[in-house]
Amino acid sequence: MTDTYPLPWRQSMGPSSLSDIEILENIDESDTISIKYLSKSRRSKSRLRRQCEYLERVGLIEQRGNELYSLSTKGQKVVDGEVNPPQSDGYLDLNSLLNLGQNRIIDLSFVNQEDIKQINHNIFIETRDPDIESEHEYSVDVRDARREDRKVLSVKKWKLDRIIREFPRIEPVTSQCAHWVTTIVSFHPFPDANHRTAMITLGRLMIGNEIIDENHEWPGSDIEIGKAVLLSKYHRHLYPERKFERLWKKNTLYWHWYQYFEYLLFDVEYPALAHHTEQELREKLKQIRER
Repeated sequence: MTDTYPLPWRQSMGPSSLSDIEILENIDESDTISIKYLSKSRRSKSRLRRQCEYLERVGLIEQRGNELYSLSTKGQKVVDGEVNPPQSDGYLDLNSLLNLGQNRIIDLSFVNQEDIKQINHNIFIETRDPDIESEHEYSVDVRDARREDRKVLSVKKWKLDRIIREFPRIEPVTSQCAHWVTTIVSFHPFPDANHRTAMITLGRLMIGNEIIDENHEWPGSDIEIGKAVLLSKYHRHLYPERKFERLWKKNTLYWHWYQYFEYLLFDVEYPALAHHTEQELREKLKQIRER
């Protein structure tokens, strides 16, 4: 049995990728091993990061430090041939090994890179249209106003394609939502409105995958999402540099959005929303930006 949907690290066989079994064998040879060492400067760290997270979830490896792993007892038995988990060409069948559930974003066909660009461009157009009343602003850092439109549309397509292609389809929905918003917000592909773009596109994915319906208050009340965005900008300021080799890494920005979506989808209390006013959060953001 094989997975019902492709996983990104299974789409490019050869020296630029490692199968799940090959990762276990590499760890066995070194006792403990890091994502950086596995990549050998030619393999995608983001893909290896996803693989190791899943290998840990099925109990074959154990985390010993920041992106540092060793074999578990079960993993050692797999390498030694004593245990034979379901697999195909060295890749484990995660559908049978993990209790995935159905409440997840699996179908990414509801958005593509052109959709994401168009949504952001629509926000830009609305803020420039004198006939449309908008509370939002859109700032473009160009000297010539005639170049604003080109700047908004200049985001590199491959970046958005990669985010869609590598999206973690086997994570719980809360984690998926946090990853989507964190990635678009932190990589900041557009001059402005990255939070709004992330939420609109995520809403499409959630409705398309029948996780919420069109009557759901998405992405929360104005007060809730307003506070969440201010907190997001605060955390992003602490981690301003983002490279694609760090894609899907879980930092404080990710955990902020994880807690927000736990609150939004499952009504789990998020103290940061309840204990701060919007004005207090604006002051905190202003202070950290002025340092």
